Amino acid sequence: MSNLGYIEFDDNLISDANLFVKPEGDLFLTIGFTIHRCYDDAFTCSYYLSRTTRWAACSGDIPYSMTYVRPGKLMSQEERMNITVDENCKNNPLITDMWWNAFDHEGNYDNESLESFIAAIRLTENRVAMQPEVIEKIYASTLLETIYNDVNSTIELSISEDYGNDFAYIPKREVKGVPMKWFKAAEVVLRSRLTPKNLTPYAVKSLAADAFRVYSMRERTT
Repeated sequence: MSNLGYIEFDDNLISDANLFVKPEGDLFLTIGFTIHRCYDDAFTCSYYLSRTTRWAACSGDIPYSMTYVRPGKLMSQEERMNITVDENCKNNPLITDMWWNAFDHEGNYDNESLESFIAAIRLTENRVAMQPEVIEKIYASTLLETIYNDVNSTIELSISEDYGNDFAYIPKREVKGVPMKWFKAAEVVLRSRLTPKNLTPYAVKSLAADAFRVYSMRERTT
C-alpha cells in the first residue's frame, strides 16, 4: 500500500484492521479493511473520502453514498471479471462485492489474490477522489465542518499542551500509538461544545486518533 502513496495507521476503533490514508489535495482518502466473518484470511475494503481521517462518518448531511464505497461498486462488470480471482464473482457477474485472500491453503501469501487487490485499488481510487460534485458536497457539509474544526482545535491544543489537569474520559495509557496529550486535548475540545450525555470515552478516543492522523499526514506531506 505504501507504493500507492498510503500511510498505515494502527487504528481499528471501527475498521477490522489498520487504516491506510492518502492525501488528496486538502482531503484524505482512507481505506479501511473488513475481515470475512467466516474466513479469517478473506478480506475486502472500503474507501472513505473526507476532510479528516475519521473513518466512515456517515450521519447528518455527509454525502456518504459516493464517499464511503467498496472498490467493486466502482467497476464495470467487465472490469470486475478481468480483475477478480474470486470464484463467486467469476460465476456470478452481477456480484459487485469483491473479496480477496491474504493467504493460500498452504499458509503462504496468496500473491495472485493480493495482486488482484492492488489492481482494483489502482483502477478505482481516483474514481472516489476525483468527483467534483461530491467534493463540493463534502465542503458544504456542516457536520464535516464541525469535525474538521474539532480536529484543528485538538491539534493546536496538543501542540501547546495548555489543557489543564481535569479529565474524566481519557484512557489510562496511550492507545494504538497515539500519545496521551492527544486524548487530553480532544476531551477539552469536546467538553467545550458537547453536553455531558454526549461526551464519552469513545468520542474522545475517536477525535484524538483522527487529529493525530491528520497532524501526522500534514507533517509527512509538508
